[in-house]
Amino acid sequence: MSPSNNNNNNNNNNNNNNNNNNNNNNNNNNNNNPNRKDIWGYTFDWTPSHPTATDLHPLTLSYDKLTNDCLDEFDALGLTSSLSSPFSNPSSRSQINQCPLHHQTHDFLHLLQTHHHQSPSLSTLWTHLTTIPPWVSFPSIARGQAVFYRYVGPAITSLTFHSLLGGMASARVVETLARTRGFGTRVARRRLLETFQHILDVTEGVGSMMPGISGGDGGRGWKSTVRVRFLHGMVRRRIMSLGLAAAQKEKEGGKGGGGGGGGGGRGRYWDTEKWGLPINDLDSIATIASFSSALIWMGLPRQGIFLTSQEIDDYLALWRYVAYLIGVPDTITLASSGQKITPFGSAQEAKMVMESIALSELSHPSETSAVLANNIIASLANQPPLRSSESFLRAQAYWLNGGSLCKTLHIPKPGVWYTMLVISQCLFFMVFCYSRQAHYLVVKWVPWGNGKSDEGEEVVTGEERCKRVRRWMRSVVVEMAGGKEAEFGFEWVPEWGKYTGSERGKEEEGEHEKEMGKGRKQKGWGDWIASRNGGSEFRSLKAFLVASTVMGFLVCIGVRGLLLGMILLFRRYS
Repeated sequence: MSPSNNNNNNNNNNNNNNNNNNNNNNNNNNNNNPNRKDIWGYTFDWTPSHPTATDLHPLTLSYDKLTNDCLDEFDALGLTSSLSSPFSNPSSRSQINQCPLHHQTHDFLHLLQTHHHQSPSLSTLWTHLTTIPPWVSFPSIARGQAVFYRYVGPAITSLTFHSLLGGMASARVVETLARTRGFGTRVARRRLLETFQHILDVTEGVGSMMPGISGGDGGRGWKSTVRVRFLHGMVRRRIMSLGLAAAQKEKEGGKGGGGGGGGGGRGRYWDTEKWGLPINDLDSIATIASFSSALIWMGLPRQGIFLTSQEIDDYLALWRYVAYLIGVPDTITLASSGQKITPFGSAQEAKMVMESIALSELSHPSETSAVLANNIIASLANQPPLRSSESFLRAQAYWLNGGSLCKTLHIPKPGVWYTMLVISQCLFFMVFCYSRQAHYLVVKWVPWGNGKSDEGEEVVTGEERCKRVRRWMRSVVVEMAGGKEAEFGFEWVPEWGKYTGSERGKEEEGEHEKEMGKGRKQKGWGDWIASRNGGSEFRSLKAFLVASTVMGFLVCIGVRGLLLGMILLFRRYS
């Protein structure tokens, strides 16, 4: 009786939420195209070359072992100190969390540069990082960096509200993020600013991606990427050690596997069978895809921006090299066919991998997915420099991810007014970005545009303008982050019994939210404009007014011309 009722309820939920692959397949069959797939409003044709969920699953059990080995080697050489076990006293949870946290103050890049000759693992990693693969083209990377700044407005919007917030639909990935506690409403904004600083580093200029060889320190983007690689290794090792210790404690009959393990009452601290290994190869590929492929084929098109084939190739070339430095496998072998795929080697492969990951990883968001997604919006609301309201941020999330996903993530639906503001923002982006794209194409191809050097090699156009934008954005981001550059240290440390949850209504926001709510009720249009002036919401309002005025003017001219034409025709034939 109960199983039957449960099945009926599940079927109803699937039909209502469009949150099940079987339901997607039914919709596809109704369209007379069984190969047509739909994932939260993004549709594509499935081909035999697409990696299946079975092909992707082994990637959840593999990871950047070389970096973990190097971290162990640093400890063995006495260069760092870490806990051999996360439990100093298995009977005392308070002592567990009071243990000194390992690797807080070390610059692992500096240690690697200095001591890489002392260990085979360190030497192997150093050789990997300082060897430029034959497929790397720095002119292409430079053009890819310019692509980001050519479309910087819609790119930032897409990365924030589609790649990051929409990426929270991955029930596996959010388990790692929740344990780092870097996505609570108090800290999520600073955590996002650190990620954005890394993006600024890797797009700073072609010199920023040069490796530290021949006694040099390397470019800023290269150094930041290597530090992020070590950061991922530290988080991975910490979670794995906590999971192993919890499992051992559970076997010994202790209380380690109880509900305080940080998983909202889960029996284990980390369930490898369910979530794979933390920060595994599939997670790493998906992360790079969210910065590159998802931006190209999802985020930008939903704002009316479409890149040229050359821009796509150049932008992928940049992120393929970033993926190589950060420890992402450059090629993967499909278990079903033995076919080898380079996730970011070509536009076709990158698009297929993105679609396969989206279909297999984003179909079933969890409650934790909803919590983190809403925490992101809460942390960004009414904050400088954009000073956007929560309603406007939610409208952007709905526009870029679709209503079905946002409803599944429990994001409140915004009003029609805020949706109109988002549409106006997209129109503003289209006018601004396409004018710059046209300028780029003219300068590139006309004989007098200086789009090529004397030797015939293509150069980046608008470089000085990109430099100005880079300097301005870096100064703003660093200022908002507290006035210092991100060091990508081990700040968000997984701890036993700690887990990111919804902080709405708790001490962090309780009374403050009530006061803010009252304040908003008392505000008039003048106060609203004053508080939003200079931000994206007010800019969208101005774009809406300008677009409405232009459309009204054109309609008036069209109606007047139509009436005059009818009058002339009437006079002629009367």
